Amino acid sequence: MDLKILNTIEEQIAVQFTGKVNVLSNFNHQYLGHILFKDGEIFQVEFQQMTGLKAFYQLIIQEFSLNSFSFIVEPEIVEENLRKIHYPYAVLKNKISEVLKQYRSSIKYRPPENIRILINSDFIKANDPVTPEEFKVLEVISEFNRSFDIYHHCQLLDHEITLALVSLRKKGALKIIGNREVNDDSV
Repeated sequence: MDLKILNTIEEQIAVQFTGKVNVLSNFNHQYLGHILFKDGEIFQVEFQQMTGLKAFYQLIIQEFSLNSFSFIVEPEIVEENLRKIHYPYAVLKNKISEVLKQYRSSIKYRPPENIRILINSDFIKANDPVTPEEFKVLEVISEFNRSFDIYHHCQLLDHEITLALVSLRKKGALKIIGNREVNDDSV
């Protein structure tokens, strides 16, 4: 697997870089996020309004899914209190192939972005057990019910959200509501 982002990260680690690697869209050069380094260690990742490990793996998944990014390296002072990622890069890299494998296998189960997902009140009354991942997804659904928003606001990785949604659906915990197309001629 030859991902441009991994090559960029490994270059910064090799030179013990301190600063920021900005992630830009190749399409319009819009700022999408950054990777913060201190002395060659990844301190923090922000990507498309996500932070931490989710942002790191989401960046990898996006590039793997053929999104192309540009990277701009800019040195800057990085304070210790900005650190949000405490794993060495070797640990993060070892998990990449597993994350991508799980992402590939779960993508066919991901719901369309425009549907609404609600919690079935009968499931709540039944007090059935849920996994920690399912609980996190249910928490987000209690506030946001569009599929797009659930994936955006939940701190789990996308494939973990998908698997939790599938599991919750099998348990009867969810109601799926599709958006109805409204014809402009009808009143």
